[in-house]
Amino acid sequence: MQHLKYLFPYAGKYKVRIILGLLSILSGTAFSVVQPYVLGRAIDMLQHGPSLSLLTWYVALIIGAAIGQAIFAFAQRSTVSRVSRFIEYDLRSAAFRHLQTLDQRFYGEMHTGDLMARLTNDMNAVRQFVQMGAVNFMSTLVMLVVVAILMALINWQLALVAFAVLPFVSITMVVVSRTLQKRFRAVQDQFGHMSTQAQENFSGIRVVKAFVQEDREIEAFRRANDEYVGRNLSYVRLSGILWPLMFFVVGIAMALVLFIGGTKVADHVISVGQFVQFNAYLLMLTWPMISLGYTINMYQQGAASMARIMEVMQRQPQIRDTGRTLPISEVEGEIEFRNVGVRYGDTWVLRGVSFKVPRGSTTAIVGMTGVGKSTLMGLVPRVLEADEGEVLIDGVDVRRIPLDTLRRSVGHVPQETFLFSATLRENAVFGVEEPDERHLEKSLRVSQLAKDLEQLRDGLETVVGERGVSLSGGQKQRTALARAVMRDPTILILDDSMSSVDTQTQSQILSGLRGIMENRTTLITAMRISTIKDADQIVVLENGTVSEVGSHTQLLTGGGLYARMYRRELLRQELEVD
Repeated sequence: MQHLKYLFPYAGKYKVRIILGLLSILSGTAFSVVQPYVLGRAIDMLQHGPSLSLLTWYVALIIGAAIGQAIFAFAQRSTVSRVSRFIEYDLRSAAFRHLQTLDQRFYGEMHTGDLMARLTNDMNAVRQFVQMGAVNFMSTLVMLVVVAILMALINWQLALVAFAVLPFVSITMVVVSRTLQKRFRAVQDQFGHMSTQAQENFSGIRVVKAFVQEDREIEAFRRANDEYVGRNLSYVRLSGILWPLMFFVVGIAMALVLFIGGTKVADHVISVGQFVQFNAYLLMLTWPMISLGYTINMYQQGAASMARIMEVMQRQPQIRDTGRTLPISEVEGEIEFRNVGVRYGDTWVLRGVSFKVPRGSTTAIVGMTGVGKSTLMGLVPRVLEADEGEVLIDGVDVRRIPLDTLRRSVGHVPQETFLFSATLRENAVFGVEEPDERHLEKSLRVSQLAKDLEQLRDGLETVVGERGVSLSGGQKQRTALARAVMRDPTILILDDSMSSVDTQTQSQILSGLRGIMENRTTLITAMRISTIKDADQIVVLENGTVSEVGSHTQLLTGGGLYARMYRRELLRQELEVD
């Protein structure tokens, strides 16, 4: 129960329904045990003095008991089934809500397909245990206790014979169930791996087709699928032992009862009616005994799946509000990097980075590919966390500013554009609670996306497809830019956000952005010098640290890395013209 115990808080919300389900189980069991008792009395009556009226009364009692049993069986299953659905809903909602709080590092470690498997396949296994496993377990337990008492009242010696083999079954179940859980966990892990493989393949289908790798990917998926089938068969072979074991135990018990009980009838220790009643009770235990094996199967599946879910639920975000968080509701926009260092594993990407960005100014970050520009941009909204040093906004460490306040104040256009499978309008206003139509039109003009609306069949209502598959790279970047402008942020971060647009469109975007950037702090990274040469200050990163700071003119005069990058760009433009 170490994993399934995490379900208790969710189940506690529905304790009234669970109690009603338990009462239904008790009532249904009471009606079910009445039938063998009446049957026994009827047989004894027929043996000693048949009476049609009494027989009719016994028949009516059996029919009434059967109806009562059916009603409460329906009540217990419908009640617990509802609870299981509610618990699944709450658990899935809690898992999704928790996933929203986890940081980028977690998603770098986890595969999307595996996360989807945990939220679907594993959730379903947990729900099935709550719905069927819990009902079977409770009804089996009640049935075993009640029937054992009634059998002992008929003849305790005969009851001992019937239940003599149960300890052996329990020991076997405990031994087998441990291995079952391990094998089912292996099945679910492989399902997560297979889901990841399929998800990555579908997302990268254009690359697969461009490199003619369809057959290779099909073969790779076939191998993963074969492994999944193999692990499933290994689990099924072991779980299949439990069911025959139940039938064998019941068969042995019935044979012993028939032999020993028959001798007791011959010796007049019990009547024929009592013997029939006893056998009817034994038959009533057949399904509970079989159901016990079924329940153990479901329990192991539910426990293994819950363990996988809790691996995610127990993961705490490294980037979160703490007791040091200050009650700050808004920021003004002055930024300072003070001896900032960031590393991935044992490798330092940034080290000793220090510079200031005055409020309302524009600062550009340039450098060679892989120097850490995007990493530096991610530190401002705390998408990433500095390993040493501080990032300050308005003189306050960003780790002391509430995350909601901080990220609401930042409009971030990341290097890798992501669009949702929704309309262009929904993507452009994402993150804005009450979008204003005039502000939207302005954002579209600034991003130069407005001129593309005529080319789209439904204009702003065009569904862009998964990850914006129906748009070009430039259109996706401009949609992300419009989304950032719509937020009207205090701090605007443009992380190489115009790399996929042509130079003419870039010039038009920059012209429109000047009015937007005038009253807000702006950080820009770009590979083209033409994108950032008009910035108030330019910070040059080299070997993970700041090598130059100044305006475009000052850096050209200095003759450092920036000047060399600018000369190479001019040469490249001349070659393209020629």
